Amino acid sequence: MEKATKADEELIIDIIAESFPSNPSVLSIIKNDKKEPQRMRWLARYVFRTALKKDGIFLSADRTGVAVCYRFNSHKESLMDYWNQLVLAFTAIGIERIFKVLKRDIYVKNKRPKSGDFLYFWFFGVSNKGKGRGAAHELKEVVFSEAKRQNLPIYLETSIAQNKRVYERYGFEVYHTWDYKSEGITLWFMRNQKFTHLP
Repeated sequence: MEKATKADEELIIDIIAESFPSNPSVLSIIKNDKKEPQRMRWLARYVFRTALKKDGIFLSADRTGVAVCYRFNSHKESLMDYWNQLVLAFTAIGIERIFKVLKRDIYVKNKRPKSGDFLYFWFFGVSNKGKGRGAAHELKEVVFSEAKRQNLPIYLETSIAQNKRVYERYGFEVYHTWDYKSEGITLWFMRNQKFTHLP
């Protein structure tokens, strides 16, 4: 395992963008038109640039898997963060969808702990060529090790039922469920607190 650097940007964007099409929650954000593949890459670029500033991108040893996980309150938003959000709105979401996406984002953020004292597991993906080679297990252990080291719970959201079942096997619990009817999506809010201990 290694921490990603700026030099890994294109590789990580490739892995993330390759994983996005199977994610209903992501598809509900991206504007659905002939530019959708490029829009997914812009969203992947936004994920990379945001998480890199938070020192929260992990690459598997064989460089085929990516986990994005960071302390949620580790970084205050800057002018550059707002600029990246504006670029995302124009390139990936589409201006006509921005208010709908913002409303959803506010709802989701309000369900997370207000303190921000948790690890946020934003994204996990393995390229097609890396599947079945151990990258997923390696990155799972990395995330759990970070939770132990920082003595923090892990929070995430998923719209994929299969992923929900996998997370539950690894000790996550559902603490809120949202049926996002306008998009036909169920979003599960999950947390894992087994790595925290009293001082």
